[in-house]
Amino acid sequence: MNIRPPHSLRSILDAMVGRWLRGDRASEPETRPEQWIPRVRTLEPRIVLNATAELAALGDLVISGDAADDFVEVSIDGSGRIELFDANSAVIPIRVGTDAFGNPIFVDSVHPSQITTGRLTTNLGAGNDTLRIDVPVDLSVTVIDDLGNDSVDVTLTPDNLGVSDNVLNIDAETISLNGRDNDIDLTSSKLESSGTNGSISIENADDVTLGNVTVNQGRLQIGDAADLITGNVTQAGGTDIAVNRLEINATEGVDLSQADNSIAIVDDISTDGDVILRSDASGLANDTMVIHRIETLDNSVRGDISVTVNGSVDLVSSDPANDTVLSTANGEIRVSATEDLRIDDFVSSNDGSDVAADHEIIAGGTNGRVNLSAGDTWTAGDAVQIYASQITDGAVTINAPDVVIGNDFEINTGNGVGIAHRFAPRPEINVIEPGIFEAVQPGVITDPNDPDFVEIETAFYDVDSISTNILTQANENDATGVLSVQIGVAGENGLTLSIDWGGQSNRFQTLENLPGDRTQVDVAHVYTQADILNSTLNGRISATAPLAVRFAVSHHASIVITGDSIEQTVAPGEIVTAGGTSLSEAVPGQLLTSTDNPNTVSTFQGNVVPDYESGRAFFVIPRVDLPPAFFAVRNVIPEPIDPPPPFILTSTTELSNVTFETAEASASPLSIREEYFQLRTLSPDPQGDDLVEPIRLHDNIMSQEHLTDLFTELPDGSYEIQYVIGESDQRTILRVDLRGGEAVILSDDIESGSMELELLESEESDGETDTGLAPKEDDHEPRS
Repeated sequence: MNIRPPHSLRSILDAMVGRWLRGDRASEPETRPEQWIPRVRTLEPRIVLNATAELAALGDLVISGDAADDFVEVSIDGSGRIELFDANSAVIPIRVGTDAFGNPIFVDSVHPSQITTGRLTTNLGAGNDTLRIDVPVDLSVTVIDDLGNDSVDVTLTPDNLGVSDNVLNIDAETISLNGRDNDIDLTSSKLESSGTNGSISIENADDVTLGNVTVNQGRLQIGDAADLITGNVTQAGGTDIAVNRLEINATEGVDLSQADNSIAIVDDISTDGDVILRSDASGLANDTMVIHRIETLDNSVRGDISVTVNGSVDLVSSDPANDTVLSTANGEIRVSATEDLRIDDFVSSNDGSDVAADHEIIAGGTNGRVNLSAGDTWTAGDAVQIYASQITDGAVTINAPDVVIGNDFEINTGNGVGIAHRFAPRPEINVIEPGIFEAVQPGVITDPNDPDFVEIETAFYDVDSISTNILTQANENDATGVLSVQIGVAGENGLTLSIDWGGQSNRFQTLENLPGDRTQVDVAHVYTQADILNSTLNGRISATAPLAVRFAVSHHASIVITGDSIEQTVAPGEIVTAGGTSLSEAVPGQLLTSTDNPNTVSTFQGNVVPDYESGRAFFVIPRVDLPPAFFAVRNVIPEPIDPPPPFILTSTTELSNVTFETAEASASPLSIREEYFQLRTLSPDPQGDDLVEPIRLHDNIMSQEHLTDLFTELPDGSYEIQYVIGESDQRTILRVDLRGGEAVILSDDIESGSMELELLESEESDGETDTGLAPKEDDHEPRS
């Protein structure tokens, strides 16, 4: 039975409690502000609540729940006092001590100054409990979780600097923080959400600084699309964030870069500033961090995205209508994983017929660049597209030991200036002998015995398209050759063809910004006389050996992929080789976006120059189709070349006034005139064979004008002009040494004795008067 104390005793008790609450202020005047006068509840019949509160002797305000589903609301009244209410808005009395008879003393409210430790501690107990707290300035809050699904909703009060810096140590399934549109500083706080559906949300705030945050299986959400955090979201040094799912909407930037963070899934990060994430994925499922979407929206500022993961990263959109995973309106995108990095197109069917219709990665604006790296394997699935607005070198840079790419892949830079689709299989040439080579087929899509057999299209260029023409004369003693090759595949653009012509003069040539689509590129080059006679570049062994050309094809300089190996799907959903397993190819030099190995170099004219390995072509030096100017006497003894076999289609060239006329004709034996002049190019070795086979001359070559022209065109050396009668009778009528185009007559006897040149007159023929030089013996008639 409860006994109500007499009125006089109650007055005494009220006075005692008042002095106790004021800390024994008996010496102070009794006139106090209203907020210092507690409303005292003595023990009386009432409804028993399932949550109790007590101002403990040590100075904590302690709220305790029981096994039921408790509801407690902590609020501040108009006078700044703390009140507690239950779900029915009934006041939960606060026990503040006992009376002289040992009976508990309850009050309806307490002033924050009475909580001498500055701590509000709540033990929710079992059941599905709800705690709502309107926290006074400088009051720390500790919430101890128990059984059940507990929810804690905290509204923070800023100090006079506009910062809510209450220390929160909250353990509950659901935690919600409201910053009242002020800064939230949780540097010294610890928030932990447990349970399968747990979450932590922070809203109505300017800058947010996080401390230690743990969301075991749920989501950490900071701001939302309707109410963005109006400042930065950062993390205090020495803290760690371990969350299953992350969503942030902030206007200025996100920096969660502490090394011990563990972020399993990034659902969405939207901001106008930079995004910096760091995560240790070890211990997560497959040691992998999954990113669904990160985007920076303001193109007026530099908005970079930087993700660093100890482990693997999967980039895959969760939105069926939008495949974009990483997007910045103006900035760089950098993703680095110590293990694997994978990019997937969520729904490739939404790309339509345009492979560039729905990019997975977009780096826009004047600063738009992409840098992706993996410690193990970098994988891009079918229909994945990467875009960067810059076209500077390496605007899109990808690096990993192993690179695996699916079908319909695209890298696009500068809005189509550079477009790359295929990187494998890489072209390979097997050189059988100088001038003869064959393509090495890396594999087939179907069985070669199948009538529908299809060869795999190689990346970069078509080996079977490589061709060179027959050298033709240029200038006086030079020759022009044309290299032809088909480069790129469908839809590519901005490719580079680099050529090493294999001659000293203008040896290297680069053609940039070439289209793909197997476009045929025809490139002409002039070989000087010295190139033809003296060049030993690219393995050439003699003046009559073919001129060896080497070349490389690269994607646009803004696209750079490096790795030890490359593997790319050759048909939708199918990667095969002749052996039926994989098209993975080792790449010496690791430059996957070029056929050149950058590590193979040599020295040329004092400079380090590249050695192109893949592309090979040859210009064969013709036997008789070039003028003798190409075979002047030098310190090079050319190797003889067998004449072409009969009945092969080739080109024949006649020397007419030391110019060229070329026409296609059969190389079968020609009908030979019974009488004609021919020119022999003598070897400096008296016992040696002629440097080339005799070359037939025009009938009027012995005219003074034509002979002089001939001497002028020939390089220094020894020559004979013979008069041929029939098939076996050749008579030498003139032997000269040429020095600087001038003839020096030898003093040796020619057939019947020494000779000298004498100008002869001849009759007009066809309206012209021919003059020429003829040998004459002393006191004898000239020989015919």
